[in-house]
Order: sequence, then C-alpha cells, then structure tokens
Amino acid sequence: MFDRKLDGITRNLLLFVLIVPILAILALEGFSDGNLKEVITWIRSYPAEFFLNYILMFGIINIFYVLPKRAYLVTSTIFLSLFSCLGFISHQKLKVKGEPLLPTDFLLAKEAFGISGHFQNVFIFIGIFIIITIALITLIFKHIFKQRKQRYRTVVFVCSFLVVFAFYSYLAPIQNTFALQLISYSQSLNYDQNGTMLGFLMDSEYLKVSEPDNYQEDGINKIVQNNSTPSYPVDADLKPNIILVMSEAFWDPTLMKDVSFNQDPIPFFHSLQKSQSSGIMLSPVYGGGTANTEFEALTGFSTQFLLNGAIAYDQYINRPIEALPAILGQQGYATSAIHTYDNWFYGRQKVYQELGFDKFISKEFLNSPQYYGQYISDTELTNQILNQVKKTSEPDFIYAVSMEGHGPYSTTENPQNVIKATDSELSSQSQAILDNYANTINDVDKSLQQLIDGLKNINEPTLVIFYGDHLPMLGDNYSVYKEAGFIEQDGNSYQDYLNLHSVPFVTWNNFSTTVKHDLKLSANFMGTYALQTAQKSGSPITDLLSNLMQKGNEVIISKDHWNAANIPENTFSDYELLQYDLLFGKEYSYNLEPDHKPSQNVNYIQGDALPVISSVLSSENSLIIQGSSFVENDKVYLNGKEVNTTYSSPDMLRIDLPKRIENIEIQVKLTDSMNKVISKSNIYKN
Repeated sequence: MFDRKLDGITRNLLLFVLIVPILAILALEGFSDGNLKEVITWIRSYPAEFFLNYILMFGIINIFYVLPKRAYLVTSTIFLSLFSCLGFISHQKLKVKGEPLLPTDFLLAKEAFGISGHFQNVFIFIGIFIIITIALITLIFKHIFKQRKQRYRTVVFVCSFLVVFAFYSYLAPIQNTFALQLISYSQSLNYDQNGTMLGFLMDSEYLKVSEPDNYQEDGINKIVQNNSTPSYPVDADLKPNIILVMSEAFWDPTLMKDVSFNQDPIPFFHSLQKSQSSGIMLSPVYGGGTANTEFEALTGFSTQFLLNGAIAYDQYINRPIEALPAILGQQGYATSAIHTYDNWFYGRQKVYQELGFDKFISKEFLNSPQYYGQYISDTELTNQILNQVKKTSEPDFIYAVSMEGHGPYSTTENPQNVIKATDSELSSQSQAILDNYANTINDVDKSLQQLIDGLKNINEPTLVIFYGDHLPMLGDNYSVYKEAGFIEQDGNSYQDYLNLHSVPFVTWNNFSTTVKHDLKLSANFMGTYALQTAQKSGSPITDLLSNLMQKGNEVIISKDHWNAANIPENTFSDYELLQYDLLFGKEYSYNLEPDHKPSQNVNYIQGDALPVISSVLSSENSLIIQGSSFVENDKVYLNGKEVNTTYSSPDMLRIDLPKRIENIEIQVKLTDSMNKVISKSNIYKN
C-alpha cells in the first residue's frame, strides 16, 4: 500500500514537476526556431545552456505547485501556451526584422504591437489550444493528484522559489560559473546558443537603467536653454562633405618605446599628423566592442553613463535618435553608412535607420571584393566612399567602418611580412603577433592614402576624420603590451587605462584655413568636433558638448579614474541628465526645440539603391532580366521560388528559361547569411 502511494507521488513529480518544464522549453524553442529538429541540435550542442534553461523554466512553472491541484493544472497549461505564443512571436519578429523578441520590445508598445499584424490568427489558436489542453489534462490526470501530499508541494515550491531568486539576484555569478557568453553582436546567435529564456534574461540585465533623482522637465529645459547655441560659428552656406572613417583596431605601434621597427608601419598617417589637425581619441573600449565607439561618435552620447558591459546598439537604440546623419540630413546632406562586414553585426541594419541614415552599404552588396587575409580589404571601403562622393549632387555625410585590421593576429610569423619589430625582447609568439599586425595596418595606411588622393582628384570641399575604434588585442592578457613595457603587469593603473584606451586620430580637409591643432578628445566628442570643423549646426546634445569643449572638458573616462584625472564629480552632471532624457526619458528637450525631434527615416534602404526590373526578355534557353542596381549576390525569384541566377552586370541578370512562361511573376531579392531578405526589387509580371 505504501509503495503504491509512493509510486503515485513519484509519477506526480515526474509528470508535473519534471516533464512540464521540458515541454515548455520544447514549445518555446520549437516555435521560436520554427523547427523542432533545430531544438534537438541545440540541446546536443549546448547541454549546459539547455540545463540552465530547464532549471529556470522549472522554477517559473513549479513555483505554482503549492496551489490547489486544479489551479496548478490550469497555471501550468497557461504557461505552456504562453511560452508557445512567445516563441511564435519571436520567430515572426525574426523573419520580419531580423532579430528575435527582446526585452526592449516590452518597453515599447509600438514595437510589441507593430509585429502583431503578421500573426493575428495565432492568438485565436492559442486561446483554443489553452482550452483544449486544460480539458484533456484534467480528464486524463484528474486521479493522479489525489495522492499528492502537502509536504511535497512545499518542497517543490521552495526549490522553485530559490531557483527564480537565484537567477534574478545572481545571474552574473551563474554566467561566470557556466562560462556563458552574451553574444551582443547578434541577438539571433545569442538566442541560438543560450536559448530563448536565458538569452532574454541576460539581455534584460541591461534594462536596469534607473531614472535620475533630479530628472524633471524644468531641469531639462534649463540645461537646453543654457546650451541653446554651439560655442563655434555656423556657416549655412558652407557644406563640405564630411567623412568619418572608423578603422578596425587601427593604432600606432611605434608608441611602444621599447620596440622599434625596420621601417615605419604607417608612414602616410604620420605625414598627415605633421600637416593636419590630429590628436588622441579616448576609446570607451579595449580590444573589442566596436559598436560602442561608433555609438559615441555618431550620437554624442557617452557609454560611461551606461551599465558596464552594455552594448548600446543592442540594448538601447529602439527609437529615432538625433545623431549625426539625422542632423546633417536635415541640412541637405546625403547620408550613407558603409561597412565591409555582415549587415546584421551589432544590429546595424536596424540601428542605422533609427540614427537617420539614408542607406547602408554592407558586405552583401559588394561585387567580388578584394580580401586581405580573412577580411575584406580597406581598398574596397575606399572605393565605396569615393563612388558615393562622385555620384551624389548633394554634400555627403559618410560613416565608413572597416574590417581589414580585425584580429586575431597569428602567433606564427607570416613569411611575406616586410615590416618587423627590432631591438626588442619579445617572445617569438609576441614578435609574430606584432609583426603580423604591423604589416596589416601598413596596408590600411595605403588605403588611407588612396582615399585622400582620390578626394583631391574629385576636388570637392571635404573633411575626413580617420581613427581606430580601439587598440588591437595583441595577445592574451595584454601579453605583447606587457612584454614591450607599454603597460604594467596588472594593467589596472590610471596610466595603463590611458595607454590601453588612447587611439591616435588624424584629419584632412581642403577648405579650412585654421591652424593645425593637437587635440585630445573622447569618442563622444568626435561628432561635435566634425560639426565644429565643418561649421554646421547641431543638436541639443552636440551644443552642450561644444560648450563643454570650450571649457576644456572634452574627455570623459571611466568614473573609476575620475579622481586620478582630477575630474570634479559634477562636471558632466548636465550632460548625463540630458543623455538620459534623449535616450531613455520623455524627451523633454524637444518641448523647447520641437524642430530637433527626429522621426524615423522611412526612405532608408540597404544597399546603394534598390534593384529595379524594367523588362524581361527571352533568349535561347534563358530569360534576361533587365533593370538597374543589381549586385552579384542577388537572386531571382520566379513565382515566389528562388531559381539559379547568373549575374551579368548591374543592369542584367539571367535565369534558365522556364518550361511555361505564361503568367509569371519575377522579383529580385538579396538575402544575407541569416537568411533575411535585406533588399528586393519591384515585382515584374508578364
């Protein structure tokens, strides 16, 4: 008798305590991936991540195990249905916008409901599913609950509560213990590896941005009024091209005093330093986190006011921002972003629209690009910049991001290396890393010269600001820097912080008569400096920054080093408050200056131009699609199905002649490596 009771209790625990969370995970991941086979592959590939997702789901569902049997049954069913629904929503959002459901979606009603039109019928299905599931489970298992004892309810409840509490309060230690990685450069990959629940929870840690105690409309109005004009003169008639080139991991290795080279790795960069304004840019990151440097330069916001480890593009850009492209677009500029890597990296494909760019030309749109090592050469980036300047009648604002200098740098010496470190006591591995890096940036330096020479030939008034996003990661744990005596052994001192975050930058322009300046700016001041040099009006945030620059406060660093840098605590208090208002708050700033409130650029496109089909001709065994703006990666879709496509030219594509050619529909689409359509033509019907 006792054994039978124990077996009944065991069955209860297995069925409703252990199995229901597994079913919920399978439902969530299955709907999210759109394929149950992918879920099985994930479980096999990332067992630790699956285990943590299961434990978390166990806690969430079974915290209600203490309820009466029918209430627990209904609650479990609702959770099962809810997670199915969330998985489906995430899958639809991934198809529509290229990223899954994120914590920020729940902060914005427009984001949450903006995708609902793609799956309205699912809510009817979920409702019916809940009702049917409750009825079936009640009928099948109604006798199982009879033997459940209160003490088991209590034990399960306490365990579940502790699980939820642990994940909420100690997520960082859990991440460290299990070596979890938040993949901030791609939320799709983040969820693929960590699972939907865990990836979502790790993202949500960065939503804890507290409202400042003194955040009030009157205070914001006062800040805006006190900084209503920039500290520099504005010339509405002067409209030079403004080109910002952020070169991946570009740095000057000759700054390491204990190392010399057999020849200058970056001779052209050094020649510009002698004749043009240049200086040091304090990067917010070291060795990675490119998007945060880009965020600061384009928006004027500082990541020093954000949570440590946050990637602003990923967590915080979810509404239109009056960034440089929006500012200059309002003044008649054509605004273009160019990056020689995947469009989805760091979510740039969506962020650039929020920042006000007209177009985004990424790796997918380049025809047979030249490579240097494993990345596209900066020569290709230079060619794209020059093409944009040549083809537009308006002044250009171009933000170009390179990839050639990206690490890692091999620990084996490349036999083709011409430039080598000499007179050093580096280990053989460190010597190889440094030599490989020096030869890479030597090629980058040649591309910079190609850019300046090309702009001289075009002969339009132009400003170029060239800088690296961060120092290169030369070896593990700063090994090359330590061996070269560039930093101390711990790397934690104020001087080490400056050494590891100081990136040289240089400018070039052919219109200004001002004298050469030696500057020191943090990345968040770079955009304001560009506006000042070009004498263009800015925004509330850039006007405030220009006044800070006039007072000599043009560098903001980690608050850990403010005392060492003699930065008074309230130096940037107005700046931090205004940034909160514009990035997270109610945008009180625009009540005084409504013309500055940005709207989403509905004309934003990916690629240089949208492909257009003008005609379709039959020739022997093929159909010839004629039009414009075709690229090599374009594919033709015949009646909705992809067909084998041959690229002939920007004006012509070819496909095999179908057996039937009546009533056909043809469209050209470009799909990225995440299988997301990022460009498509008109639909041509015969």
